[in-house]
Amino acid sequence: MARGHRVTVATKNVQSMSYHQCNIIIVVVLTVFGLAGCVSDGKLANQEIQTILRDYQAFPAQGPDSGGNSTTPNEGEFSQADADVKLAQYAQDATPQKRAESDRAPFTVEKANADDWQAPPRKDMTLDEVVQIALANSTVLRGFGGRVVESPALAKTIYGPTVQATNPDRGVEAALSAFDAQFSSDFLFEDNHELLNNRILGLGVNDFRQTLYRSETSLSKRTATGTEFILRNNITGDRNSSTSNLTRGRGWNWELESEIRQPLLLGRGLEFNQIAGPRATVGSYRGVMIARLNSDVSVTELQMGLRDYLSNVQNAYWDLYFAYENLRVKTEARDRCLDTLKNLQQLEESSVFGAEKDKVDQAKEQYFRFEEEVQNALAGRLLVGTRIFNGSGGGTFQGVGGVYACERRLRMIIGTEINDGKLIYTASEPSTAPINYVWNDVVSNALMRRTELRAQQLRVEKRRLELVASRAFTKPHLDAIGAYRYRGLGDQIYGTRVVSAETGNVFYTPTHEWWAGLSLAYPVGQRLANSAVRNAQLELSREQALLDEVERRVIFGISNARGECARAQEILGLATLRREAAQEQYETLTSPEYRERSKFDYNILLDSERRLAEADDNYLRARVQHALATKNLNFEMGTLLEALNIHLAGGDWPSRRAKVSSRKMAKVKRWIKSVPDNFQSRLHDFASSKHSRTGKSDSKTQPGMDLESVPDISEPGASEILEEQTEKLPDPSVSESGRSIQIRENSDSDGSSSLESLGVEVVSPNP
Repeated sequence: MARGHRVTVATKNVQSMSYHQCNIIIVVVLTVFGLAGCVSDGKLANQEIQTILRDYQAFPAQGPDSGGNSTTPNEGEFSQADADVKLAQYAQDATPQKRAESDRAPFTVEKANADDWQAPPRKDMTLDEVVQIALANSTVLRGFGGRVVESPALAKTIYGPTVQATNPDRGVEAALSAFDAQFSSDFLFEDNHELLNNRILGLGVNDFRQTLYRSETSLSKRTATGTEFILRNNITGDRNSSTSNLTRGRGWNWELESEIRQPLLLGRGLEFNQIAGPRATVGSYRGVMIARLNSDVSVTELQMGLRDYLSNVQNAYWDLYFAYENLRVKTEARDRCLDTLKNLQQLEESSVFGAEKDKVDQAKEQYFRFEEEVQNALAGRLLVGTRIFNGSGGGTFQGVGGVYACERRLRMIIGTEINDGKLIYTASEPSTAPINYVWNDVVSNALMRRTELRAQQLRVEKRRLELVASRAFTKPHLDAIGAYRYRGLGDQIYGTRVVSAETGNVFYTPTHEWWAGLSLAYPVGQRLANSAVRNAQLELSREQALLDEVERRVIFGISNARGECARAQEILGLATLRREAAQEQYETLTSPEYRERSKFDYNILLDSERRLAEADDNYLRARVQHALATKNLNFEMGTLLEALNIHLAGGDWPSRRAKVSSRKMAKVKRWIKSVPDNFQSRLHDFASSKHSRTGKSDSKTQPGMDLESVPDISEPGASEILEEQTEKLPDPSVSESGRSIQIRENSDSDGSSSLESLGVEVVSPNP
């Protein structure tokens, strides 16, 4: 008996030794892995430091005046060698195209009067080619200001809609992720050893030992109506030294549980969950509808940025056209004045009457004045040129700057090399065709197509949805909860059979449980919710007031554009007549018959040359102003992209009301077609008789006339046009033959940065 006891004690000691050895092995393994990671990190860091030092020593540390002798700077001081290293690194990182662009000097008027001066190579470009190049290089929708340099975060890029759609906090996918199924699982292994002073706490022993396995797994899913379904599976495998255990070995406790939670007040319904989202709090609404509206606003902002960008491209193109024509006019005026000066100098030597010295000096002064204007027209002064919102939305023509300055300005806006060794020439001519628009059509197009109105209406709709969500938060949290649980205890996982350690009897342990009830949470007074409702009402009123003001500004802008079109057309006709009269006067004064007079006044000739130059300049200004007036009218109407045959594909502006009404109408039409003809006629007669009995007939409807055949000849007001614009908007996906732009949400995998990389397709318009 004693021998058996010794054997038992030895067995326990062996088990105790195995537990200790397992713990020691685990600690040793974790320590070894930690030390190995530290050593590997240290080696990597040492390699990085050695690489940096080797690269740094490879650069010559020479100052500008050291004569090739290397110098070692003091600690904490900046040396020229550091700057040389950085500049050399920047030069290596630069692409060949950028290096070639920076190596070429810009075109200037330096040595322009030299005998061996040659004109730069020309590159003819039409307006359509310039627009295509701009679209291909429009990763950043550039402007003429310094926003990209001063505030890069405010600059508009083509990534705006995609960034908004993929925003992990406010994007559409983020809002939809709240309804994704959530899976969680924990697997834990424990080896517990505790010495207790009380046997009750140690379940019958003072030396409590335990090996425990725990598993907690759950799968939850929330529906669009707010209902939450949860499935749980908990498993516990316990083997300990307690003397009160039912089983001899490891006991497995497991349970399968299903739970349903249905909101009854706050959080109930499809509308609330789509607006606010299931995880919403007061004042923070991240539902699918809010996210979609944010994405739609970002799309309208991209459309506005593209519109402004293309308007500035056209402004720069016509500025360059005017610069070339202005240079031609100034050159011709200078040459005419030079001929007059040479003639006067010859007559002065012959002492001819009328060619006195004061006339010669006056001709010299006028020649140098024209020469000064020629140099300015060639080089250009760095002044603000034609740009959007400088008096008008599309841009009021400035007519400043010369050829070189305007050419660089055009290169900058379309995204090409600033200095490539060639000079861009404008190959398109401004149109002088008369502009005739019906005012009602102009206003209708502006109120239906202007992007600012679309964006503001989307903001109004967003505030309205936020008000609906805020009012929902005034309700208390009242949820109906129900659950069912299936338990079991066994000597195996998911087993229900247990053999008693004391009696050896077999027990079966499956049990069923359920519970149901209500969960209520209500902040007394609802101070936060009521404040949120008031704030949402004020925000909605603010956005609505801004919508009214935007509408007024649109009417104001379209009125100015329509008036500018009429003015430009009238001035173009007058400038043409003035130019013809000035040309006739100059030709008369330079004719041989008029020159042979005995008392020819050269002051009149010099004045005529000056008048002809001014008339030519005004005629060119009138032509460019007429072209820009047409462009600005399309800008104010919101049809600038369509005028360039550029269409943004991706669906029409979303309108829930239009979609619902169209579905209902289609359903009614299908039902009517299924009805027999005789019953359909009776139904129509019954509806007509009911309409006549109510006395609600239209004042414009004649007796006996079909209601559907009566045309509405009244002109709609501005508010009616604004309310019905969602139903009248054209489908951008159906584009005409011409340049078509289709913008997809995601960019290509190659990381290219242009409108084409986002799915933009540019096709030249038909001639």
